[in-house]
Amino acid sequence: MTSSLEEVKAQMASADPGKRMAALVALRFFSDEEAVPLLFQAALDPIPLVRVYAAIGLGKKKGEGNFDLLIDLLNNDKDASVRAEAAGSLGSLGDLRAVEYLLRAYYEDIDWIVRYSAVVSLGQLRDERGYPVLRNAVASDTDMIRDAAISALGELGNARALDVLLPLVPNPDPEVRRRIAQALGLIALQARETNAQEPSRAPLAYLAKDDDEKVVEFARYYLEQLDGTAPRE
Repeated sequence: MTSSLEEVKAQMASADPGKRMAALVALRFFSDEEAVPLLFQAALDPIPLVRVYAAIGLGKKKGEGNFDLLIDLLNNDKDASVRAEAAGSLGSLGDLRAVEYLLRAYYEDIDWIVRYSAVVSLGQLRDERGYPVLRNAVASDTDMIRDAAISALGELGNARALDVLLPLVPNPDPEVRRRIAQALGLIALQARETNAQEPSRAPLAYLAKDDDEKVVEFARYYLEQLDGTAPRE
């Protein structure tokens, strides 16, 4: 049963961090106008996990000042999890002003989870300014950052990423090959939509014969999309 706004506010005032977090979860059922002031309040909470929930909520609710507050959390919060969620929510907001801050976070933040979130958000924002970071991140020693960068390059849809992606086609990790199949497919579809020269389908055809079922599924899906034999999403 959904709590009333007054009940949520009472939970937010509780000394119990668990109740404050429960209140933040409940805010998804309320309007932006009702939720945002409480999210702003929670962003100042002394408990990092409460601020994490606030950062997540700020990416889902529209409100004046959300962007600036998320930037402040990304730049200044002492907890890496809060900074990471702020980076993620900046991607969800879709505001291209976030690109420069995400680039800086990738290069300057010492915690890998923040850099990972920055990469994911750069993919969501699909801005060409993110390309140098994504290209760099493909070579990351952290698997999650590398995998996110591969997917983000696919979202970006620029064929110049092929120089980075094609050498990874025979990678021994099936998760990498799955993401490569998806990225190659997205880049090819983008080329077709913009009337650019479509990349060779040979790498996708190669991956369509992979030993891993999921890799084959992704490769065949995009080949069918390109051939017009599957419904576009």
